[in-house]
Amino acid sequence: MLHHRTDDELMDLREEVAELRRRVAMLEAERDEYAQQNAELFVLQQVFSTMNSTLEIDDILATVLRGVHEALRFGRVVLFEVRDGIPSRRLETTAGGSVIASPDPEAMRRSPAFEAMVAGTSEFAFGIPADGDSPLHDANGTFCMLPLVSRNTVRGILYVDQPDTPEVGETQLRMLLDFAAQAAIAMENARLYSETKRLLEETQQLASTDPLTGLANRRALTELLERELHNAERYGAPLAFVILDLDDLKQINDSQGHAGGDEALRAFAGVLGSGARRGDIVARYAGDEFVLVMTQSDRIGAEAALRRLYGSLARTALCCSAGVALFPRHGADATTLFAAADRALYEAKQAGKNRFRFAPEPA
Repeated sequence: MLHHRTDDELMDLREEVAELRRRVAMLEAERDEYAQQNAELFVLQQVFSTMNSTLEIDDILATVLRGVHEALRFGRVVLFEVRDGIPSRRLETTAGGSVIASPDPEAMRRSPAFEAMVAGTSEFAFGIPADGDSPLHDANGTFCMLPLVSRNTVRGILYVDQPDTPEVGETQLRMLLDFAAQAAIAMENARLYSETKRLLEETQQLASTDPLTGLANRRALTELLERELHNAERYGAPLAFVILDLDDLKQINDSQGHAGGDEALRAFAGVLGSGARRGDIVARYAGDEFVLVMTQSDRIGAEAALRRLYGSLARTALCCSAGVALFPRHGADATTLFAAADRALYEAKQAGKNRFRFAPEPA
């Protein structure tokens, strides 16, 4: 028998249906929120992974910008770098989401809100183009910017605009803060890495350079010569090993003082360095002794190079004596080449200085 529902029952049923629809809507909203959070966490994981796999600052920062663009759905993301309190545009996203180097690093408006952020007196800023606070002349939609702070110093500013909704939500702001924190860490790590690398290179340079002349020192000569001898032996290439002695350095010191002697050594080193070919080794061995290693040079090539060197010296008040040994004719290693060249140098000195001699042909 068909039961007819009363008005009260129909009202209760409608309320149940309405309640079910509200619950479904809440569940769908929760589902969308979880999906958004999963997307954000996935992008953050990519950022963390990139940070752990490279110290290339642009790779890390590009990942951060792509993450903000994809996960938080901002149409444009711009990273300003701040060095010594001076901002410049470094990286930004294109309309398609690619990250490029900013085509015009100086293209910005120094608004009060932006200046406060550069100075480190503002934690974040929201606005719309009409406010005039955006650092970009072509701001579009709601914008937000946050400082990238490390060691109490502003290293950069993360700027976003063109959101997919009129307002920047709490979740987006929270994630922006996370991305800004990671970008700040990345910039600080890269700065420390770059500084450490620079100091290491300077230390290595000092360890291998003669402080008076700026040429390679004895330690560097040993390492470089070993490499060139290995290459010469491997490829069957000739090599000329030359020991040069600045003539009469003692007389220069006696007449002009040690400052004059040092100036003579620097001048002689300058002539050697300017006359050497790219790839040749020029080093100060000890005191007034220098070494020139000419790669891919046989006797004819070595003699031509030395005649050019003596021509350059003739235009100065300096003279030198030199002894030349050829690889592999006079020796197959550094020790035998040095001994052969040293004997030839002695003969040049005995013959009246200001000349060069080749080692005698081996028996």
